[in-house]
Amino acid sequence: MNGYVSFETLDGDVLAINADRVSFVRRYRGTDQASAINFEKGNYVVVKGNLEAVMQELAHA
Repeated sequence: MNGYVSFETLDGDVLAINADRVSFVRRYRGTDQASAINFEKGNYVVVKGNLEAVMQELAHA
């Protein structure tokens, strides 16, 4: 997908994120089952998956 990775949000929506625009990824509000992906000047989205799984997906993009 040319640098895009598909993730599922906590609401069940599927979205594609451009891995090149990700600034950082952090654990979301004390749970290991969700991560917050920060991209494009402070915007972030919360996706399902622990920090390690999300980082691996982004690294392979």
